[in-house]
Order: sequence, then C-alpha cells, then structure tokens
Amino acid sequence: MLFSMPLGSIVFVHGTGVRLRSYKSTFDKVAEIAAANGIKQAFVECAWGDPLGVEFEGLSLPDEPDAKQRAAFQEDFARWNWLFDDPLFELDKFTIRDTSQVDKPVPRPGVKPPWLQLWEQIEAYRPSQELTLLLERGGLKDLWPQAWLEIVEGSGVPKAAFEASAHELPDACRALARALVAQVHLLAAAAECPGPGRTLRNALVDRLMDDWKQKVYGLGAFLAGLFKRAATSIVRHHRAGMSAGAALPVGDILLYQVHAETIHHFIRSKIVEAEPPVTLVAHSLGGIACVDLLALPNPPKVAFLVTAGSQAPLLYEMGALLSRKPPEGLPKGFPPWLNIFDRDDFLSYVARRLFTDVEDFEFQSGQPFPDSHSAYFGDENIWKKIGSFTRQ
Repeated sequence: MLFSMPLGSIVFVHGTGVRLRSYKSTFDKVAEIAAANGIKQAFVECAWGDPLGVEFEGLSLPDEPDAKQRAAFQEDFARWNWLFDDPLFELDKFTIRDTSQVDKPVPRPGVKPPWLQLWEQIEAYRPSQELTLLLERGGLKDLWPQAWLEIVEGSGVPKAAFEASAHELPDACRALARALVAQVHLLAAAAECPGPGRTLRNALVDRLMDDWKQKVYGLGAFLAGLFKRAATSIVRHHRAGMSAGAALPVGDILLYQVHAETIHHFIRSKIVEAEPPVTLVAHSLGGIACVDLLALPNPPKVAFLVTAGSQAPLLYEMGALLSRKPPEGLPKGFPPWLNIFDRDDFLSYVARRLFTDVEDFEFQSGQPFPDSHSAYFGDENIWKKIGSFTRQ
C-alpha cells in the first residue's frame, strides 16, 4: 500500500562523506523513489556537514538481536560481505572442490554434457522483463551489461565451476546469480550510487534462478560450514568496541561546534523558503544540526523531523549536543521525530531511551559498513515508513 503525504516541502539535509560529491544524483534518485511511493511534496536541496563521534557508555547502541534473528541473518551477511570483496569467491571455491567421489551424469555419445548445455543457455541469456523492472527499481539497469561482461564473459571461473558442479548445477547457478548481483553492487559503489539492499538483492537472485529454470531446495551443503564459521566473527558482535575506537574525531566535533551557527542559519533559510508544511529529512550529521536547530530558542516552523544514520542521540548522551544536555530531554513544542537506524551502520544510534517522545525505526539494509551508512534513502521501505509517520 502506498502512502500519500500532504502537500508541502521536504528539506533534504544530507551529511558529508561518501555522498557529498554525488549529492545531486542522490537527491534526484531519492526524489524519484519517494514520488513512486506516494510522496508528493516538493524536495528542497540542503547538503552540508560531516559525521562525528565521541567516547560513550553505549546507551545509544541498539540492543543485540535475539538468537533466532541472529541465526537468520549472520550467514547471509557473511556470504555477501565476502562477495562484495570478491564476487567470484563462491564460484572459485566450486572449481577446486574434490569431486572424485561424486557420481557425475554421463552424457550420451555425440551429446553435450548437461552442464555445458546449461552454460551455453546462460551465456545466451538476455535480461527478462521482470529482471529489467527489478534493476530499474534500484536504479541499476545501466550497470547490468558491465556486470555481465566482467563475470560471465570476462572470466573463465564460472564455466569451470559449472563443469565441477555437473552433479549440482542449481547450486552453481545460484552462485553465479549472486556473483552477478555482487558485481552490480561494486559497480554501483564505484559510481557513488546505492547498491541493492537485502530485499532487492534476494529478488534479483531469485529472478535469475527462475529465468534460468533452476530450483534450489535448501541452502546447499558445500560452503555451509565455511559461512557458518565466518558468521561467528561478524563485526556486528564487536560493534561497541569499534564504536569506542572510532569515537575520537575531536577535530570533526570542533568543526561542527565552530560552524554550528552558520550551518543552522543555512538550514533555517531553506526551511523558511520552502512551501509549508515542511518535513525535515536529515542524514548523519545533518540530523545533529537539525535536532540542535529545532531544540534551540526560536526554532523555525517544522511539521515533522526524520533523521537517519544520525549521531544526535550519541552526542546528547555524552553531553556534547549543543542545544540540550541530559537530563533535559526535548523542549516543549519539538516536532514529531522519527529516528531511523541500522544495526549494521555503526554511525547510527537509537533515541527512544534518551528522548521519550521519539519513534525509533529499525532498517535492515543488508549492506556492510560503511555502505550501510549511505543506504537509507535509496530504499522504498524507508519512504513508505516516512509516509505513514507523517500521516499521524
């Protein structure tokens, strides 16, 4: 179900870092995705800032997921983390496994073996209408030909993997599908665009398997042990330690503190110029600046505040937020606030335990850090949530 929002404006306040140089293309893509999900407000550009962090006790960290949730996601996360580093990783492992004890299909004389017939069919594959629509939804259509060239035509690894997997061709097909999607992700990252998140990633793999008329029942045993071992050391379990180790960019904190008034004035001017009612949608340090601006005396009139990947709860917890100190909480009249976080984004924090009137919303991009920090606004689920929040 698509949500529609009242007419007005969305002032899109983005943090700096990996998104700064590509802000315009990101802005246009975000506006397109939002519009496709019922967001009818005019988008107003507002880009500034840089992520920052300090030492903290950890109250702003999300709780660890329960054992069932952890088991469901860890192995998949480990697999894709490796594939993002080397899309041919799985296929390469298939080529070197010991198949001497396996009964392989024996082709009839003069007939190509089944693995070669399937490989040639896949070589001749052209994206189906359904796959094309999925790629278009993620803004990835133009990256597909290059991904296909580099994985299928530019390497002998997939064909060798098919030959070594003659007795388990569906498993080899799924590994090839994952390799292609991982390559699309790398090409997107190189173009400074969001890669496919977990939902779209799985849909692309499933679509390829269906187009290739292949079915896999179960997860497959060949690499299961490898990914299970990898999952035990997923970086998410060490998040608190990593956050503490990365929490010393004092220069960034001082930079924001020195220029806070100028940044606040810039954001205020965008709000004043925008058609009301105004929704502030802010990323990373942009969220800090917006929380400060709205919590200081004489704030501009804003209907809703949405932050994603924000360190505002962290700074407040440490007494480093310019506008408020614990245990003051938010001032009277502060607009409804939706705070979006991702457990795999180590620069996002929960706010509900610190500000009782804030709604925290967990987003699961399925991206490794630091890609997870920039994955929020390219996902349609985020805009559906923003739509429902602003209809209250």
